[in-house]
Amino acid sequence: METKPPKIKLASSQQSNYTIVLASDCSPSEQYAAEELQGFLKQISRAELPISHTPVGGPMVVVGNGPAVEELPVDIDFGALGDEGFVIKTVGPNLVLAGGRLRGTLYACYEFLDRFLGCRWFTPEVSHIPNHDTIELLDIDYQKIPALEYRDTDYYEACEAEWAARNRLNGHFADLQQKHGGHITYEGFVHTFNGLVPPEEYFEDHPEYFSEIDGQRTCEQAQLCLTNPEVVEIATDRVRQWLRQNPEASIVSVSQNDSYGYCQCDECQALAEHEGSQSGPMLHFVNQIADNIRDEFPQAAVDTLAYQYSRKPPKHVRPRGNVIVRLCSIECCFTHPLASCDLQNNRLFTEDIQRWAEICNRLYVWDYVTNFYHFLLPFPNLYSLQPNVNFFIGHNVKGLFEEGNSTKGGEFGRLRSYLVARCLWDPHCDWEQQMDEFLQAYYGPAAKPIRQYIDMLHQKVAQDNIHLGGCESSNVLAIPTSAHLTEETIMAADKFFDGAEAAVADDPKLLLRVRAARLSVQFVKIVRRDEFLPDWLEYQSLVKQFAEVARQCDVQKMGFAYEPPGLESWLQSLPASGGE
Repeated sequence: METKPPKIKLASSQQSNYTIVLASDCSPSEQYAAEELQGFLKQISRAELPISHTPVGGPMVVVGNGPAVEELPVDIDFGALGDEGFVIKTVGPNLVLAGGRLRGTLYACYEFLDRFLGCRWFTPEVSHIPNHDTIELLDIDYQKIPALEYRDTDYYEACEAEWAARNRLNGHFADLQQKHGGHITYEGFVHTFNGLVPPEEYFEDHPEYFSEIDGQRTCEQAQLCLTNPEVVEIATDRVRQWLRQNPEASIVSVSQNDSYGYCQCDECQALAEHEGSQSGPMLHFVNQIADNIRDEFPQAAVDTLAYQYSRKPPKHVRPRGNVIVRLCSIECCFTHPLASCDLQNNRLFTEDIQRWAEICNRLYVWDYVTNFYHFLLPFPNLYSLQPNVNFFIGHNVKGLFEEGNSTKGGEFGRLRSYLVARCLWDPHCDWEQQMDEFLQAYYGPAAKPIRQYIDMLHQKVAQDNIHLGGCESSNVLAIPTSAHLTEETIMAADKFFDGAEAAVADDPKLLLRVRAARLSVQFVKIVRRDEFLPDWLEYQSLVKQFAEVARQCDVQKMGFAYEPPGLESWLQSLPASGGE
């Protein structure tokens, strides 16, 4: 079979006759895209391509829309690409990397470096940038419009700006600046009822603004009276105030407090009964605010939750065009894909998302990818992440927030950040390859035993049909007794980590990374000391080792309920002697 000759020789022997060309009126992210492309091409080939803001006579790498694109025989519908879509295309001897001015062109450059040249940005500290004496390209005709308009996670490791931009996250939590094309910004991220109508300001004189529960008005663990027109007016004024103060915000949250306590007054209950769900009063309320602000803030959407008591879709009311409904999966099992899990909670969630998909044009999902009571607890849900992302997209979901632990030190935090980002950007990516590439880059020779440990845990929950949610305990101080944490699995885990530590014993950096991952297994053994560490001296030794590694890795919180210094508080709560 005849091999096609390369279309373009971008660099060879540390030299290039190509110029990176962009428009003189380029956006900040297009300018940054050219600089990032220049920098990484130099790392790969040691050839530095000059940057020009006017077309040149020689071959060009055209970055973004502008006069250089107009001179080439190429037809690109930039309007159809939107803010983030792009094309990567060879045109004669030229290469075009162009898309939406906000982030599309920047993403075109990162996609080119990633997909066609093999660059990877695993963590802010660990990357793979290949070295090639020659960069040759065949014909390329590639176009992408992201399947998800909103891609977000709050893992601590995922918030660093350059890493988030290179992995094409665009959500609220990443510290993305103007040069990165900014990010999708919420005003009031969630649970905003008390901010919209503050109880300390209104309850004493107007208890009727708040929930009636068992015949009494209350603002404790409660919500708003959603059928009260004065509440609508006050909340609307507050939303206007928020958006005026934060013109960068494209979404404003009008969402229930993080409790039950919905209003049981006659008007609210009648509306809920008519709609067949507490989402009925909620959506009627949110729609009124969305209507009230549309003229002044045509760029802003009003976001609300379908969460716990409001998760079931309403029978009649529909979200306005400028309303986002964020469906929450908190009750679900996460160790099995939502579409195939036999747990009743998952089946009910599937019914709800199917109905929301039918009635909501901007459906987002708030998903959960950690154990919130025990951030370090082994949580084998990695193999359900990708099927669930595709399940959501298949049900008309346009945005996805994967809630992790937003502090340093959770179980496989860096691996999870990377896999989440890769999957949100490319839902059909090769999951096995993504994981293996990360493990090899981050753990080096210890990658194989760590992968074996991960596989062992996931096989356990699959074979025994063990269901795990995001709150696997009654509270953060409870001893975790999840069914996958058996003596057999913990003993097997120790063997895998013994092998991993031995493989990198001569590399202090890699050894610390392995020991950081091992904290999860040690955590289980410490909190279940009667079962795993009956010998008091052995227990004390492990606690000392755990504390030393955790401090080196700056573990901050052990679980959602711990306030800093969570690690130290937890260590102090452990028995101080064998007699306790």
